[in-house]
Amino acid sequence: NTFGHSEIKKGLLLLLAGGVHKTTADGIRLRGDINVCITGDPSTAKSQFLQYVHGFFETRAVYASGKASSAAGLTAAVQRDADTGEYCIEAGALMLADNGICCIDEFDKMDPTDQVAIHEAMEQQTISITKAGIQATLNARASILAAANPIYGRYDRTKTLKANVALSAPILSRFDLFFVVLDDCNPQADRRVAQHILNVHRSKWNSRDDAVNPPFTKEQMQRYIRFCRTVNPKITEESRRVLVDCYRKLRQGDTLGRSRSAYRITVRQLESMVRLSEAMARLHCDPHVQPHYVRE
Repeated sequence: NTFGHSEIKKGLLLLLAGGVHKTTADGIRLRGDINVCITGDPSTAKSQFLQYVHGFFETRAVYASGKASSAAGLTAAVQRDADTGEYCIEAGALMLADNGICCIDEFDKMDPTDQVAIHEAMEQQTISITKAGIQATLNARASILAAANPIYGRYDRTKTLKANVALSAPILSRFDLFFVVLDDCNPQADRRVAQHILNVHRSKWNSRDDAVNPPFTKEQMQRYIRFCRTVNPKITEESRRVLVDCYRKLRQGDTLGRSRSAYRITVRQLESMVRLSEAMARLHCDPHVQPHYVRE
């Protein structure tokens, strides 16, 4: 029931499909899950996207709020058992969302000390605990979908992304996709949005509208996502050359100061391009990553 935002919907579809998990010869695991952050002006349906994804993966999605969540609540906590008196580990949101999606709203309202706790979970996809005689490394193979508000309430277009969002550089580099939603005043767009919202409110009487009857049902989409996640596409030689060329151009533009939207282009962004290309191939059920997936 959200009008427009086709780019964000495409990004969420790539998030649901995900990339291919890999393990190197040394036993090091390479992340295949895609992390997405949505920021922008108020009342632009940021929380609606999180609620939809949470309802789409009912068994493997966890919803959390950044303001009301602590580091232990997001990762794991060591508690003393009331019956035996021994220490035990209680799972947090990222552990409960293993092999699924963790939706974090009000991501910018988290304390900086709590944001540091999810650094390891976002890249290495593990949670290490050394407390009360317990030393453990737990799996947190989850995609993170976050929504954040700008520092000044509304997004300032004259400033860069880093100056608008209260997130540290390590957190910014761990997100594969950033979406900035702006609330522009456009009479035609405002009319279409208002008509769409009223059609949603009149859904009981207006059952023929696309807002009530989408082309595909939720069950059909879930079946399609489950099937396409079984495809493990391989990167072709031509796609490899396109990826290297794209990364070289991004680094060159970053060095010359042409890029005002991104904070820094690092090797993580190259891995993000690989994951997004694999997710695009999965959505097309293609066993090979074609060059036009990389360019898109």
